[in-house]
Amino acid sequence: MILKVEHTTIFEYDNPIYETATEVRLHPDNKETSPQRCVSFALTVDPPAQIFEYTDFYGNRVHHFNILQSHKKVRITTSSVVETGTGRSDSTHDEFIYLMDFKAESRFVHFDAAIRDFATQFTSDITTYDLAAAICKTINDSFVYEPGVTDVHSTSAVVMALGRGVCQDFAHIMIAACRFLGHPARYVSGYLYGGSTPDGRDEASHAWCEVYCGKELGWIGFDPTHKTLFVDERYIKIGSGRDYSDIPPVRGTYKGNGEEKLSVSVRVSSME
Repeated sequence: MILKVEHTTIFEYDNPIYETATEVRLHPDNKETSPQRCVSFALTVDPPAQIFEYTDFYGNRVHHFNILQSHKKVRITTSSVVETGTGRSDSTHDEFIYLMDFKAESRFVHFDAAIRDFATQFTSDITTYDLAAAICKTINDSFVYEPGVTDVHSTSAVVMALGRGVCQDFAHIMIAACRFLGHPARYVSGYLYGGSTPDGRDEASHAWCEVYCGKELGWIGFDPTHKTLFVDERYIKIGSGRDYSDIPPVRGTYKGNGEEKLSVSVRVSSME
């Protein structure tokens, strides 16, 4: 599929702020090993600022900028066109040291008692692919999707206790279970086309996970939030990391006493 994404992030403050430093991770994945291809990408900032970029440790493209002058509003707008793929990446990134990062606990992924109990219900004498599929289906069947009960700082332990949450939370649960059982798993940030509106548009970012299923299969995308369970051509991957903290869409700091208000709008549409 060929999909277009329009993503707008607005920060508003009740008092002037200054010396804003912001990182943006919204460039669709375009590595040679990726099954998708980013046809175009544009990023604009208001107030205007010079935009720089670098590639982080996990291969994600990061744009960053500073706004030194006083201001009360920052608008960040991105527009992307992506030719999507299958949701399967090859096994290029299978070095032992690289995989170790995706087998351990991380900021939002903990091996607490609830996770251990959840994970041990799954048999260990099946393939990694079948195990990941079983974990994904169980989460989808057992947890309730409910916005507002968690936030971006909620750990897997919190979500296990609640039994509900959103896509970010369910991805963290699946990652925790897979890692506890010894299988590398990573958090993925991106978009899903046609998941929530009658005219085929999505109005929010999405998150899922990828599990390393060996050299032959590589990294496979699983989505515990949706009944389809597997990542396909409707998904656009931005990037991946150990958990949400490695790949937040926008992150920054500022000086001043203004209280911050955040609003985000996303539109994903088909160009076919």
